Amino acid sequence: MATTLVTEIQRAQARLRFLSRADRGALIVRILRELQTHRREVLGHVPADRCIWIDRLIVSVSSTIAEITGMPDAEFNRVLNEFEKLMATLQDVSQAETRLKTIH
Repeated sequence: MATTLVTEIQRAQARLRFLSRADRGALIVRILRELQTHRREVLGHVPADRCIWIDRLIVSVSSTIAEITGMPDAEFNRVLNEFEKLMATLQDVSQAETRLKTIH
């Protein structure tokens, strides 16, 4: 699912100046849902004190959606760049963990 989201982010970046505030909001909500899913499904077994980083990110994004969607194009693009990197990294880590579990 994260691969699809990374593609969505890249498409949004390509047509950034044509995105409405509603389009931006929908993308940020999609990113937020993916983070929540990752937290629940992949990190659900990890002790809470080791997941503070993602919990804080989820809360921060949740509480600032309006501000994020209202950012100027260049700033919003930087935010999307960071989310793209994060989603790709989370996917890579998840796949590596799956491979390790399969090997053991």
